[in-house]
Amino acid sequence: MPIKKYCSYTGCRVLLDEDVKYCDKHQKQTRDHKASRDREYKRNRNDHKEQDFYRGQAWVNTRDGSMSYYFGIDIFEYYTTGMIVEAATVHHIVPIKEDWSKRYDSNNLIPLTEKSHQYIHNEYGKGNKKQMQDILFEMKIKFFMDYRVGVQKTFETL
Repeated sequence: MPIKKYCSYTGCRVLLDEDVKYCDKHQKQTRDHKASRDREYKRNRNDHKEQDFYRGQAWVNTRDGSMSYYFGIDIFEYYTTGMIVEAATVHHIVPIKEDWSKRYDSNNLIPLTEKSHQYIHNEYGKGNKKQMQDILFEMKIKFFMDYRVGVQKTFETL
């Protein structure tokens, strides 16, 4: 007999298979609510220059190139757990708000999963930014040494 659980929506008592989070009614409701929150967030953002950058073709090409150089895997996950996990985003180690000139610098980019990306930004927020940046740059160098790919320029820029 399969394991059942309640819908994750507060107060809903619909029984579901353990791998399903919401019942049909609340899945649509939750998805619509998230979409509404996302639209509101985007509408109220003030960093238009940054948002235009992320929508540009040059960034898309740079991001795709970075993913290719690192075989599309999360480098942070690989060197912290040994697991090969597909990356979902490319992270600027030195944020572009701090150094706009590094926005296309391949040595400043590292592919990550959303989970790793959130973890790294949380570490940045805790005051461990410099330490985390050093770890990420070291991981990029280690990846280059292990596989002879990834760092496209000289190590002096790191």
